[in-house]
Amino acid sequence: MKFCRKCRIFYSSQAAACPKCGVSYEAAKESEIAEGEADKRSVRRDWLWLAIGVPLFIGLIYLLIVLFKSIG
Repeated sequence: MKFCRKCRIFYSSQAAACPKCGVSYEAAKESEIAEGEADKRSVRRDWLWLAIGVPLFIGLIYLLIVLFKSIG
């Protein structure tokens, strides 16, 4: 038995495509791989922004505190 991830039904393993939506098993498998790679890139980008953004924000706050202390 194959499982169609688009319409969430099981169908015969002898069928080339889902009888309900017509998506082939291989096409669905390839699109899942592509979506997984895009998700990985997105997560990496988010972590990169977090790793750069938080120290930059803390440094900016520290710089502002030092500037206000030197003025006053």
